[in-house]
Amino acid sequence: MDMHELIRQMERAERIWPDDRPWAIQILAGYLHVSPAELLSLFRQINPTLESERDQVLPEDLRLLRAHCERILEKHSSESLEDKRKEQAKARKTIQTLLPKISELMASKDNVRALNTYIYMLGETGEVATPEEKAQWYEEMGRLSLKVKRHPNEAARYFRSAVNALSLLEDAEGIQDLLETYDEEFQGEEARKSWELVVATGKESLAKLTYSI
Repeated sequence: MDMHELIRQMERAERIWPDDRPWAIQILAGYLHVSPAELLSLFRQINPTLESERDQVLPEDLRLLRAHCERILEKHSSESLEDKRKEQAKARKTIQTLLPKISELMASKDNVRALNTYIYMLGETGEVATPEEKAQWYEEMGRLSLKVKRHPNEAARYFRSAVNALSLLEDAEGIQDLLETYDEEFQGEEARKSWELVVATGKESLAKLTYSI
């Protein structure tokens, strides 16, 4: 049962329902497009004396029920917002925990674990990471992929993501630098094909930023 739609149906029913005419819950349920059992359950939340779907209610009862349903929605919305805040705080804490670990792994030249930790961190925190963070992380992931000799497609995929993040930042110079820095790292026919996708993404982004390469 979609509560938003139910409230809209209640508003429609209120407009056509004479104030002095009682309706059985099972009849009203038909107008509201919900099952009589569901509607009875909702009505019992504001009037526990109702016992069956054949019990009658008045328009005022429906107005009270609509107000009750609106309060339920507001509560759920508030709880959802609080849950989202908690998730964001947890994600930021994950970033604060993992970034020093990645630095340690890179300092000890454990590049495979550093790359895998980046991948994990983005999967856990990508929704709260800023474009600046994503641009930096994706470029570093591309660089690490080259170092550990992952497939060129993987490195190119990370560099394309870095370009997209830089584009959001309107950082034309950053895009240009990235394309120039890693161009020679992609040698061989297959690698060049992967890199050309990065170049194409970069050129498209730069064109949008009215920047010419």
